[in-house]
Amino acid sequence: MKKFINPCQYKFMKILDVLFILFVCIVGGVVGSLVTVSLFLSEQPTTVNNTIIERVYVNQSVPLQDKIMDILRTNKESVVYINAVRLTHTFFGVFKSEASGSGFVVSKDGYIVTNEHVVSDASEIKVVLSNGDEFPAKLRGADPLNDVAVIKVDVPYELRPVEIGDSDSVREGEFVVAIGNPFRLQNTITLGIVSALNRTLTSEGGFRIEKVIQTDAAINPGNSGGPLFNLEGKVIGVNTAIVSTSGGSEGIGFAIPINTVKRIYTQIIEKGRVIRPWLGITGTDVTKDMAALWKLGVDHGVLIIDFAEPSPAKEAGLRETISRPGRANFILGDIIVSIDGKTISNNVDLLNVLLRYEPGDTVEVEVYRDGSFLKIPVTLGERPEGT
Repeated sequence: MKKFINPCQYKFMKILDVLFILFVCIVGGVVGSLVTVSLFLSEQPTTVNNTIIERVYVNQSVPLQDKIMDILRTNKESVVYINAVRLTHTFFGVFKSEASGSGFVVSKDGYIVTNEHVVSDASEIKVVLSNGDEFPAKLRGADPLNDVAVIKVDVPYELRPVEIGDSDSVREGEFVVAIGNPFRLQNTITLGIVSALNRTLTSEGGFRIEKVIQTDAAINPGNSGGPLFNLEGKVIGVNTAIVSTSGGSEGIGFAIPINTVKRIYTQIIEKGRVIRPWLGITGTDVTKDMAALWKLGVDHGVLIIDFAEPSPAKEAGLRETISRPGRANFILGDIIVSIDGKTISNNVDLLNVLLRYEPGDTVEVEVYRDGSFLKIPVTLGERPEGT
């Protein structure tokens, strides 16, 4: 059966249809606008493992810049200028020279870490704080093997120590910031990245510093001893050297990892010295001439000449050299060729390998004796002070 609609009713329904269409358009427009605004407001810098990846817009500030400014503002008071005076006695009299460097505060009561080469042989050390206050400093202790020194200033107020990071967690390519006093320009800040990890740096004494951080943050003369920060504002290294043909920064700088430095400065502050592992031997480098003369099966290593008293090596059963070559009672001592599988070519190798351990650690010492190779476990002792 057909249903009829009168004209008035039809007209009324048409009006309802128009109103419904208008309502839908208005609601759709409002919803679309809200979604667009929401998407725009949600556009934020992306973070990957705390490393900032910036989306830079015109006339907007860059969060990385703000982060660097925060690092400087937070640590400016903790980085100091160091001036070391050296006196050289010659036939013509005493000559005075000065060297400058950087350092950073590690305790509220005035302990400061720097490079050993900044303060070595200094007759007078002065520290200038960021506020301009100047104080004399005393050398608390030093480790020339790792180019680390600790100095102490007595001030009438508390100092602000830096926050120490973890150099083992540093990654290649991450941003780093150096603060120091290059060319006597205090509180200079430079930005760069970690160019490489696990570099080996040879100290002035000829010893190897392991796990060194390479960076392209500008490091110049006067930056030595200053801190290298990550973007969290934590110290991950101590700036110590550069590779340069001009004498200035060419983008290849090196920092001693803070985990190494922390172990050293903690020992110096607490005990006044660095605690080192010890075999308790006196040895000499084996040469090819010695190998040919005595018909040895090795042409490298460290020949044990004698033992100290007491000696961890002697207690473990290693053998010293008896008498002298050419005599009837001459007995050649053991030749140390490796420790825990690490090749020992000479005394420098021996010391550098031992520095990876602590007193009390047991290591496997491989020696050459009477034509055979023996592996003997040795529990390392603590190196006596002054030896």
